[in-house]
Amino acid sequence: MRTVAVLSLKGGVGKTSVVLGLAGAATAQGLATLVIDCDPQCNATSILAAELGQPTIADVLERGTRGVLETALSRCAWEVGPGEVDVIAGDPRLVNLDAWGRGTWRPRLAPMMGWLSGYDLVLFDCPPSLGALTREALAASDRAVIVTSPSFFANQGAQRAIMTVSEIVESHNARLRLAGIIVNRVRSNAEEHTFRIRELTRDHGRAQILQPVIPERIALQQAESTGQPVHTLGTQSARDVASAFRALLPQVMA
Repeated sequence: MRTVAVLSLKGGVGKTSVVLGLAGAATAQGLATLVIDCDPQCNATSILAAELGQPTIADVLERGTRGVLETALSRCAWEVGPGEVDVIAGDPRLVNLDAWGRGTWRPRLAPMMGWLSGYDLVLFDCPPSLGALTREALAASDRAVIVTSPSFFANQGAQRAIMTVSEIVESHNARLRLAGIIVNRVRSNAEEHTFRIRELTRDHGRAQILQPVIPERIALQQAESTGQPVHTLGTQSARDVASAFRALLPQVMA
């Protein structure tokens, strides 16, 4: 089981879209995937249409028992095969669990990961912050993926996210490794986007920028609005995006 924290400091870079794109690519390849929605906005939960009335990730964090974790596992609306996607739902109450005061902190999720079985891939959808919830996901993961878009402020956020990953490696999770940076919402004909990608490459090294970048396409919004994996839409726009996620998946899981 590969566990991957997908994070960003800057909101609006399409972090949840990347989580769902990777989950769709994994499903298309026959993998059993679990999405854990750690974002209080609960966008992944809404799109995946998790079953209501079950414990959420907030309950898992607050109560910390195996029974609550197993009951929180919910089937989602994506029954497209040959793989499957389950979800642990997000919860607006998570906002009360995100405080982190740089004092003594002990991860709660990491000890529970050994209770999960039957999954090839676990994806944590982190909030757009570097607080306690993102740190919980990093402490429980094997890999970290930073999502950014080709803009000045998003690139600054990527640097701070890398620093947080390094901090968690040193303090709580020595097995964690940065899988790389995914650049989302790229317009190939925009000079500013080309410049910012070169800037990212200069600052972090070519090996850290995962390829291909994800093109800006309306198909992602269409897939999210209809609650479907993008690879099932069948349009050229959807095929472009699905191809990118298919190529990125093995790099994220390596």
